[in-house]
Amino acid sequence: MKNVLVLLGLLFSLPFIAQVSDREIADYHFNQGKFAEAKLYYERLYNTDQREIIYPNYLKCLTQLKDWETAEEIVKKRAKQKSNDGIAYVQWGALYLEQNRNNEAAEQFETAIEKVDPSRAFIIRLANEFNTLQQYEWAIKCYEKGKKKGKDGYLYNYEIASTKGSLGDLQGMIDAFIVLLLEEPHYLSTVETLIARLIKFEDNLEQSKMLRTSLLKAIQTNPDNAVLSEFMIWYYLQTKNYDGAMQQSIGLDKRLKENGMRIMEMAQVAVDDDAYDVAAMGFQYVISKGPASPYYYTAHIAELNARLKKFASVNTNLNDWKLLEKNFQSTMELVPHNDDAYALIDRFIQLKGYHLQHPDSIRYYIQKDIDFLQNEINTGGYSNKTKAKLKLLLGDLLLAQNAIWESSLLFSQVELDYKEDIIGNEARFKNAKVSFYNGDFGWSQSQLEALKGSTSKLLANDAIDLSLLITENIQDSIQEPLQMYARAELYSVQQLDELAISSLDSISASFPGHPLIDEALYLKALMAWENQDWTKCEKILLEIVEFHFTEIKYDDAIWKLGQLNEKYLNNPEKAMAYYEKILTEQPGSLYVTEARKCYRRLRGDDQP
Repeated sequence: MKNVLVLLGLLFSLPFIAQVSDREIADYHFNQGKFAEAKLYYERLYNTDQREIIYPNYLKCLTQLKDWETAEEIVKKRAKQKSNDGIAYVQWGALYLEQNRNNEAAEQFETAIEKVDPSRAFIIRLANEFNTLQQYEWAIKCYEKGKKKGKDGYLYNYEIASTKGSLGDLQGMIDAFIVLLLEEPHYLSTVETLIARLIKFEDNLEQSKMLRTSLLKAIQTNPDNAVLSEFMIWYYLQTKNYDGAMQQSIGLDKRLKENGMRIMEMAQVAVDDDAYDVAAMGFQYVISKGPASPYYYTAHIAELNARLKKFASVNTNLNDWKLLEKNFQSTMELVPHNDDAYALIDRFIQLKGYHLQHPDSIRYYIQKDIDFLQNEINTGGYSNKTKAKLKLLLGDLLLAQNAIWESSLLFSQVELDYKEDIIGNEARFKNAKVSFYNGDFGWSQSQLEALKGSTSKLLANDAIDLSLLITENIQDSIQEPLQMYARAELYSVQQLDELAISSLDSISASFPGHPLIDEALYLKALMAWENQDWTKCEKILLEIVEFHFTEIKYDDAIWKLGQLNEKYLNNPEKAMAYYEKILTEQPGSLYVTEARKCYRRLRGDDQP
């Protein structure tokens, strides 16, 4: 009896096994693009199984083989079976389109919209079918039916706007998106993303102007609508109109009675893109809110930081710095002397030393800064770690004043207190540099070896570079050229440029052909850069590129020439050529990643 049951089970299962097998063969031929072979199997399957899994592939086989009669027959049958979703009528119309029977296709599309159930799921599915066929006008008509006759109140504004964009109706898309935002503000980021894909703001000024005009009209009609103002801010940012973006942001901050956070963020965006005056406007607005604002002190610090960044990018004179120092002092008198103020102190002192070129002014201001830092370390409300950072800054100033041992003592204190921290490694590196300046290359090298594994990639690279400089330039125990170079570097740090250049010239005069000559030239180029003598800087860098192309500073010189031409000589074509030179000739250079970004940006690529 048991065997009989097994046999009966096998017999009943055979048709199923055959059917699955036929479908596998049909699918295989279909995926291979062999539609005639696939059709034979799908046809047999369809006669017994007209489910969704068989029908679409069978229909495609028929259309690929241009068997219009059979295709229309099965679509017509499908339409009678499923009239409430309208899909079969769209497929029916698609068959007519394939045969260039456009009027008959339109009739079927009209019937599809007439028949479809107006509930959201049916409307979206049918519209997607139209969109797949790129019949965007019919998709919009489908959404309009859902909008008018649907019972859930869904307006399809997002779908209508997106479809108008696909149709190329940019104005219609913009208008529909504005309607959408008025009804559903949470769509703002989605709308911004879609518009950014469709409009190239810098390349198509007409489209950009169209969006601006539409937004301004909408804002005039709805002056109290916050989301339209946010949309307008976004538009201004895309067109790099930071003044317009800031004005809108301030208006929105006032209208919504916010605390200034929006303005702080907008001002920082302006700083990052070198729009310093706009940033200052924003920070001043926050400051005007008074000490009750949670960003009052932060705005003071940020505003002065923006000024400092602006000063770093332009030619300045002693009077400029006297005025800026007054601003710095008044800000420091106002803001709490805590960790938040450290970045301001660091930037101010570093930039002042960089821009003050007259030796008497340098000595005077450095001593003032030394006194200031010593007072901050002793009396300020800083954390121990920030005090350590101030000590490193103070050590740099003492070194610039030629107080070498006092400088080294401060570095040693920080190194001892923070042995396992990056700041301790930074202190050790500074001490290694002090030893290098003093000509104690063996001790410097021992410190650098320990720093090559630093968790700070930048610090580790600096340690490796200095270590290589020492290793490669002590020939047969002759240390004099390296001593000359180290002395020149110290003079450069102390901004004693004439002494530095004299020492560097002595290397080429006394040791012609020495491997340090490219290093000496590069240091001269850096000093010319700091003095903003772009012509001299370019001349020296070109000498390295033309005559020292096998030396270690070759790729540094190419990179610097690219930066020089891009930022200061207003020659983007030359800059691109130098960046490309790094990419093609120096694929192992540390500058490759940044050179590629700069090259693509200057070329106008959309992606970085």
